[in-house]
Amino acid sequence: MPTTQRLFNLLLIAFCGLWLLSKGLSGPLLIILLGIAIVGHLKKENQFQIQFVHVSWILLFLLYCSSLFWTSTPDWSALERKLALLAFPLLFSFKWKNPLPIAQMWLAHTLGCLVLIAIAYYDAVLCQLTLGQSVRCFSTTYFSQVHHPSYFSAFLIFSIIGLLQGKVAWFRAKPRWISWLLILIFASMHLHLGTLAGIIALGMVLMIFTIYRLLQYLGTTKSIVIGALLLLFSIVLALLSKDIRSDAQNARDFTRSYIENPEAFVKGRNEPLQGNEVRLILWTASVELGLKHPMGLGLGGLEPALSQKLIAWGYPEQAKKEFNPHNQFLQIWNEVGLLGLVIFIGILYVLLQQFYTKRQLSGFLLTLVFIIFCLFESILQRESGIVFFLCWFTALSMQPKITAP
Repeated sequence: MPTTQRLFNLLLIAFCGLWLLSKGLSGPLLIILLGIAIVGHLKKENQFQIQFVHVSWILLFLLYCSSLFWTSTPDWSALERKLALLAFPLLFSFKWKNPLPIAQMWLAHTLGCLVLIAIAYYDAVLCQLTLGQSVRCFSTTYFSQVHHPSYFSAFLIFSIIGLLQGKVAWFRAKPRWISWLLILIFASMHLHLGTLAGIIALGMVLMIFTIYRLLQYLGTTKSIVIGALLLLFSIVLALLSKDIRSDAQNARDFTRSYIENPEAFVKGRNEPLQGNEVRLILWTASVELGLKHPMGLGLGGLEPALSQKLIAWGYPEQAKKEFNPHNQFLQIWNEVGLLGLVIFIGILYVLLQQFYTKRQLSGFLLTLVFIIFCLFESILQRESGIVFFLCWFTALSMQPKITAP
């Protein structure tokens, strides 16, 4: 292996673990990686071969760039966070003679998750000693302070996907029970994180993996039944947590009230609002803004518009928080219009089709996990989400087709 690629691989592996612990490292490390890739290209050690799906990510980035010129409140700092839409497709379009070290990258990511868990427990214990029982120190953002709980959940689920398939370096060479122990630990963290999207995504991953493994032994019908039972068991197990059960009940009650009379719901709540209340109100406001501005409000124009809606509906305290829609599809529609939404949905379709055709279960599952999170969060609005998903989508899409089941 050429020295340039060896250096590239080592830095790429380090990147997959280090940025999880310090988000500020992602930018400098990414610049260095791009520099090394360009040097390798000049030395004819790699070829630049960009895929259609990578071009689509870049088109979405360019659309965000152009939106700054039609919004009345351009947010240039937000564009900086969108640079991952450009950087990762370019980075992984440099095709080296040897394949990417995916297994080692996955190991670095998994070890990073283990360190994040240790940090989370340290922060929770410190919170408990400082604040006592006044807050839920072992739940949600008090527990996961380095990354928002939704992103931490996505990181853990991706490690679980790799461990289930035996694709994580070191672990795949050890007795299988070690991987299962780690899977159990990572899954149990969701009782602390309390993110509904994460619990649904985790259950879906376990269900699909079970069906996939059992198909060749039990046939389609029995495999689907067992997979569905596993999903149901996962949900029941999650509901044993008092916090998760309370959030689920609130979500059910709020949804029922919203369906009965949407207008009365969005204008008749009392502050302070709970998370599920806020989502329903924000989704309604975002749909109204999308219908009113089909070309989008531009990058930086959405948050002020949502704040104005919330104030008009009688929620001045919520307006001060400058919420996003908590839904990536609505976020893109509101910011860069229907064209951006079509490009984004097209990207998801191509990813699913590509991973299915290549028989890459890991990439297929990651895409489904991403879609679930997109329904409940503006998952690409923070560095934690856009760096993680763009890195792994573009890296996995460069993998060759798997010829055996």
